[in-house]
Amino acid sequence: MRVRTRPVLRFVGVLFAVLLLHGTDSTSAQNPKPPAKYPAHLPYSFSNFVWWSDEELRALVKERVPSLGDEIATNPADEGKVRDALTRILKEKGIVAEVQSNEPSDFVLTAERAPGAPGPAIVFSILLPKILVDKVILSNVAEDVKASLSEDLARGEGHEYSGEQFWMVRSNTEEALQPKGYLEVKTTISHDSPRRDGDHYLVNLLVSVDAGPQYRISAITADGGPLLEGRDLSAYFSQEVGDVAGRGPFGQLSGQLRPLYWRYGYADVEIHAPPVLDRTHSQVSYHLEVIPGPVYHLRSLSIHNLDAASEEKVRALLGMKPGDVFDEMAINGLYHKLSAEPSLAARSFTFSPAKHIASASVDLTLDFYKVSDKSDVTVK
Repeated sequence: MRVRTRPVLRFVGVLFAVLLLHGTDSTSAQNPKPPAKYPAHLPYSFSNFVWWSDEELRALVKERVPSLGDEIATNPADEGKVRDALTRILKEKGIVAEVQSNEPSDFVLTAERAPGAPGPAIVFSILLPKILVDKVILSNVAEDVKASLSEDLARGEGHEYSGEQFWMVRSNTEEALQPKGYLEVKTTISHDSPRRDGDHYLVNLLVSVDAGPQYRISAITADGGPLLEGRDLSAYFSQEVGDVAGRGPFGQLSGQLRPLYWRYGYADVEIHAPPVLDRTHSQVSYHLEVIPGPVYHLRSLSIHNLDAASEEKVRALLGMKPGDVFDEMAINGLYHKLSAEPSLAARSFTFSPAKHIASASVDLTLDFYKVSDKSDVTVK
């Protein structure tokens, strides 16, 4: 069985947030580029062949498919050779199984990956019999987070086992420990021997955590950039020197600085506050820095699907005309203003900003629609 699809994340759910406004220096929002050609070759991985390590299974497959390297051609014939080899290897162990190969979707190939997530690959897995997680067994976990982490990971018990999701277990472990000052967590994940249970197999997931030292904060400083030059921002910090390091000592400061800079035309603003570790003394220091980038101006404004009078009113409500500093927050404000304007209250819009880095300018398009037609609108 060969499937080209976005893989289903079967162990722990993941939430993806998509930011629509910040794009590349192009008019791609108005003139979409053709989809990239699907790769002719991709790496491959094994999801749930729990009787062997990855290295052992690769060696066994390569013995049966002599031409196989560390990548595989994305075509039915080459994938079929590997599936057949895996089926024979399982049969030699007394396991009659159905093996499938899943190719990544175009979205997976082009989307930005979460930290620690594996790259796109053709994933070979046993479809039947099912391989399920019996228990998640934690070891070497700090007592102050053991209960909550155990409860979180226990949600995977009874679900299908997938080695492709080990990165998610590591991520969940780090998210539980980092707010407690453990900034260098190392998580080792394995499983015990599979055992038959009726028409499926069970394995225990073994999660061993080396939390490392607990860090305390030695210094916190912030430079608010050109809009807040010389301002003392310490009143916005959520932690202070001497505290156990948390997820970040700046609280909501970054989230407040970003829209401030967007309002004044800094559409490319970046805010950095990386931790600097003093491993000798188990201390960490933070310095927040604003890298503003250029000030963008509105080059053109196009409004679609409104009559002349309504368009004129929208331009006035937006409060931004070609030549003005590009205020991203004005677009958000327009949504609220429409609801208070009787003649436009039944209207909403999608927006397509096309940024031009070389000229630090933006072409903005607003596509209006009736709120009752919202289900027919596509986000650009």
